[in-house]
Amino acid sequence: MLRLSMLALLGGLLTLSGGVVGQETKKEKVKVEKKDTAPTRVKGMLPANWGKIGLSDDQRQEIYKIQGRYNAEIDKLEAKIKELRGTRDKEMKAVLTADQQKKLNEIRTSK
Repeated sequence: MLRLSMLALLGGLLTLSGGVVGQETKKEKVKVEKKDTAPTRVKGMLPANWGKIGLSDDQRQEIYKIQGRYNAEIDKLEAKIKELRGTRDKEMKAVLTADQQKKLNEIRTSK
């Protein structure tokens, strides 16, 4: 009997809550005008502890701009370093005999 009354209560709650969720309130559309004179803000990340030294908003923006100028070039150089390391590793592996390569692979997989 207890199970039946709990089931009825649960069913009633689900039915009632479905009606509340299904109703949508009318929202008025608010037209917001953007000003063309607002300066464009640059986003970025400050180096560790730089946020603790009292930088002004202008200083932050200048730092973000400097980071933006260099980050693309740094990414290219890091990709080149990755490529060079891969080429170096292939050339070094080519020096090894087949048995040495096999032993090296076994050592690497056992770790």
